[in-house]
Amino acid sequence: MDSSNNISNEADSINEQACHDLVAQNEWQGFDQVPLQPVDKRHYTQVLCESLILGCIAFIAVSLAVVLPRELQLPLLLTILTGLLLLLAILGYLRDRHAKSLAYATCEHELIMQKGFWWVKRTSLPYSRLQHVSLSHGPLERYFNLSTIKCFSAGSGSAEIELPGLEQRTAEHLRQHLLTQAAKANPQLPLETASQENELEGVTQTITSEKSNDDA
Repeated sequence: MDSSNNISNEADSINEQACHDLVAQNEWQGFDQVPLQPVDKRHYTQVLCESLILGCIAFIAVSLAVVLPRELQLPLLLTILTGLLLLLAILGYLRDRHAKSLAYATCEHELIMQKGFWWVKRTSLPYSRLQHVSLSHGPLERYFNLSTIKCFSAGSGSAEIELPGLEQRTAEHLRQHLLTQAAKANPQLPLETASQENELEGVTQTITSEKSNDDA
């Protein structure tokens, strides 16, 4: 008994010492050391098509709004329409740059996503916090065979990571991989699911036995 207590005390002291070991700054691992994978190139074409469609709709609407009343002179009309075209071109360029800045990486313990070209943002979602993964695809995404994957963590109402521009089979494979890693990082989750299934089976068996008794 004394020997087992000594062993446990030694193990506790070793764990405490390991928890307080310092890591040198040159051994820190930063996000910039993780190689990122860009999204599918068809996503850039999808964003370009969206920008052209929305730009045409906005240009036609503004043109009708300023031309039909016939209250503005021709030079002013041309100035307004030229400025609108420049604004739409700038917005399309910014959306294209944003689409090309999207990248991600599936690491051993986390999913990393990067976006932004002026203000670069990198989000890390540990698998231990991952609770739900969903896939979605709009009309243009279906046309280009693309999907958007959304990752939700415990306690968050909105998606912590929303990654568009993934090929549909790749997105489904990534979703299954993330759910598998989340189940490994949270072993109590599948146990809770199994217990709920057992409870449902018990309730079903009880109802069936009651029905058989009533029939008898």
